Order: sequence, then C-alpha cells, then structure tokens
Amino acid sequence: MVFKNARLSTRLLVASAIVLPLFLGISAYMLDLAFRNSLLAAERDRLNGRIYLLLAAADVVDGELQLPDRLTEPLFEQLNSGLYAFIYDKQGNEVWRSPSAAVLGTVPDEHTPIDPGSSKFDTRRINDSAYFQFSFDIAYETERGDTRQYRFVVLHTQEMLHAELVAYRRQLWWLLGSLALLLLVTQGLIMYWGLRPLKRVAQDLKKVEQGEAKLLEGDYPGEIRPVTENLNQVLVAERSRRERYKNTLADLAHSLKTPLAILRGALEQPADKLTILLDEQINRMDQIVRHQLQRAVISNQAQPGQRVDVMKSIVRVRDALSKVYRDKAVKVEIPQERAAYFYGEESDLLEVLGNILDNAYKYCHSCVRVGIENNDTELVIRIADDGPGVDESIGEQILQRGARADSSQPGYGIGLSVAADIISSYKGGLSVRRSELGGAEFVLVLPDSAGL
Repeated sequence: MVFKNARLSTRLLVASAIVLPLFLGISAYMLDLAFRNSLLAAERDRLNGRIYLLLAAADVVDGELQLPDRLTEPLFEQLNSGLYAFIYDKQGNEVWRSPSAAVLGTVPDEHTPIDPGSSKFDTRRINDSAYFQFSFDIAYETERGDTRQYRFVVLHTQEMLHAELVAYRRQLWWLLGSLALLLLVTQGLIMYWGLRPLKRVAQDLKKVEQGEAKLLEGDYPGEIRPVTENLNQVLVAERSRRERYKNTLADLAHSLKTPLAILRGALEQPADKLTILLDEQINRMDQIVRHQLQRAVISNQAQPGQRVDVMKSIVRVRDALSKVYRDKAVKVEIPQERAAYFYGEESDLLEVLGNILDNAYKYCHSCVRVGIENNDTELVIRIADDGPGVDESIGEQILQRGARADSSQPGYGIGLSVAADIISSYKGGLSVRRSELGGAEFVLVLPDSAGL
C-alpha cells in the first residue's frame, strides 16, 4: 500500500484531508438546506401578508367584486415588478389582476374547486419563468343574502430568492474552505506537538544506543510511560545478561585454575596415579565448563518476561532424576496441579530445579517433598528431603562455590552456587534450613513479576 511505511503524522494528515472535506460537505449541505427552507418560509409569510392586504382592500358592491385604484403595496402598481396578483371566480375565470401583471398575458387558475378559508403555497412556471404562488379562497355574502366565492392568487418571481441563495452558497463555501484549511494547519501543529514525546523517546533510545545514557529517563506522558517502562525493563534485563555473561566467564576462568594447577603438579606423579588424577580433573573441568556455559548461553527463543509453567518444569526434572536414581526408589511428593508461573528463562528454572532436586535425591533416604506457594508478590518453592540434613551454621557456606557439606559424595560443590547465582540474578533468594522430614529444606523465593 502507498502509506504502508508512511510516517504517523503523514497518515493522520492524509486521513484528515479525506475525512474533513466529507464532514464539511455534509455540514454545508445541511446548512444550505436549512437556509433554503428558511427563505421559503419567509417567502410564504410575505405572500400571505400581501394576500391579506388584498382581502382588506377588496369588497363586493352590487354583487361585483371591487378593489381600489391604488393599492397599499407599490409593487402591485409597478409594471413587470415580479409581484403579481390575480382574482378568480368560482368558475375559474379571471375577474381582476394587478397593474403589474399586464405583461403576463393569460394566467389561468390552476386548481379547483374553491374551498373558502383554505390556502396553498406552491411553485409554478409561466412563460418559462419560475414563480412562487400563494392562493387563498374566500366567500363574500352579498346584500341580497347570497354568497360569491373567489380565489385570491399572488405570484412572486423566484429570481430574487435564487440570487440570495447563490450569494449565501458562495459565502458559505468560501468560509468552510477557509475553515478546512485552518483546521488542517491547526491539526498539523497539534500533531507535531502531540507526537513530540515519541520523538523524544527515539532520541533517548539513540543516547542509550550510543552509551550516553543507561535508561530512558524523562517525564513522559501517561500514554507513553508504559512503553518506556517496558523498554527500561528490557534494557535492564539485557544489561543483566551481559553482566552475567561477563561474570560467568570470570568464574569459569577462576574455577579452572585449581584443576589446571593440580594437573601441572601431577606431571611428577607415577603413571598409574597420573591416569587416575587426569581422569578425575578432566571430569571436574568438563562439569565446570558445562555448568558455566549453561549459565552464560542465552536461548534464542527466550524473551524477557517469558512465562514458564513451574509444575511442568518440576515434573520434567523429576522424571529425569527418577531414571538416574532408579536404584534408590525415591518417593517424590508433589502438590496437586495448580497455576504457578516463573517469569524468566525456562533454562534458568530447569537449572535451578535440577541442581537442588539432584542434591535432594542424592542425600535423601527415601523421600523428597516439593511445595509451592504463589501470592501477589512472590513465588516460593520448597524442596525438602529426609536425609541427614545441613547444620544451620554452614547453611550459607554451602551456597558458595566449591563448598560441600559432605565430601563423601561425588561432586565438585558448584551446583548449589550456580542455583544461588541464577536466583540472585532474578532478584530472588535461596536459603537452607532443617525440614519437617528431618533433612534439609531449600527455599527458593522469586519475585512474581513479568519485569524480572
């Protein structure tokens, strides 16, 4: 389409240029119709008044209708004045005409029979000229006691009304045209003023892109503020992702220092011990790299504020771990299906649940319990087991990288710290305490908001 990529202001102006003439045209038609009707009503009233002048001047003498030589309306006396009067008898014969109508020739009566007291306003053509006609029927009582019926007719040329109507239309269209132009100019100025906040948003985004600002800051109108707030949330999330990626790479480099140092020192060990040590440290480095890359890589499909079904993610992790620990026959208690959502990356939620549930499967005797609490401000997930538990004095310590409560179990102590880092990136919290089952209970608290 022509205006598919047109500017918003151009679209509005073009739409106004199309709609405004249509609106003004309809208004002009209505005003013209009202003015014409008012002219016709005024014409009817004037002709009715002149009929009454004739009725007042007429009289029946000796059975004959008589009018004075001089009438009070001068136009009736002026030849070809455009105002003419006629009187017809009951048979439709002309019995009198005004001196002004001498040039018209024969003007027959148009409607019969006569109905005393009735009147009629109409138009008619005489000799290719258009006239307004007003007629009034009357009955006179003579001295002999009988009645004589007559029809008084007044004709007035339409030329004056048409001239007045043409002048009015000319002035009306000139005024409406000027008004349309003024409205378009005014609307253009209003749109320029009204769209300035959008232009300011574009300028502020350019400053963010060039590194001159971190967020969209300014007093924006209420209609635009939700957009700028959502953009700021996207910018904050993107900045957090970059910071997280940077920190992950730093953590990866730092985590690999120890295995590399061990390998360097192992070069002096006997061959049989070197093989075991190499295998152990290579596995350790592989696990470190996989965990750190999983934290750093951002899914191409994930978007800021993506809603993830918590129950489906828990069931997914449970099914996977049940296969890994199938020889242990762990009983997992999960609440009934309920609406609970995590607003963020699905991979992050799976990483957190996977690490904590794996820890619960590993240390429990036979039972793992999962609880979910969801209110207006936060999402709380509780994962408890019936294992030996964790001493509260080292509860914070085991969430640090490399720290372990039990060195007898395989692992490198980074799973819980990875979970804590991910939860922290969403401005949440992770804590550990004694559970009702006797073992450890990990409590995950995440803000229940799409703006994480």
